Amino acid sequence: MSNVSITEVQLIPVKFKDGLTFFASCILDHKYFVGNIAIYSLKYGGGFRLVYPTKKLSNGQQVPLFYPISKRVGTAIQDRVSAQAEKLLSESDHTLDGEFVFGRGGRGEDGSRT
Repeated sequence: MSNVSITEVQLIPVKFKDGLTFFASCILDHKYFVGNIAIYSLKYGGGFRLVYPTKKLSNGQQVPLFYPISKRVGTAIQDRVSAQAEKLLSESDHTLDGEFVFGRGGRGEDGSRT
């Protein structure tokens, strides 16, 4: 089984509340966009916890929109996104106050993704 490719990790800082630090998005295997992943900082010790988006139905039931179904893929996403968050936090000399901060990837002069 081949490794999963995780590229174009983008982080958007949010106003810190109950541990929520960033929202993340990324591209999996150059085929799938995965977005709205909440990144919470852990209370005790370093590290982060990823929470994948859900939709709340009118009856109150929470339905997952997407999530990794294999531990290998979940760990790969966790490691890549956490590394990007650590890098962003360590390079930041100022408090993140809701500005858009992007990780790798971007748009070239012609508007295409790099």
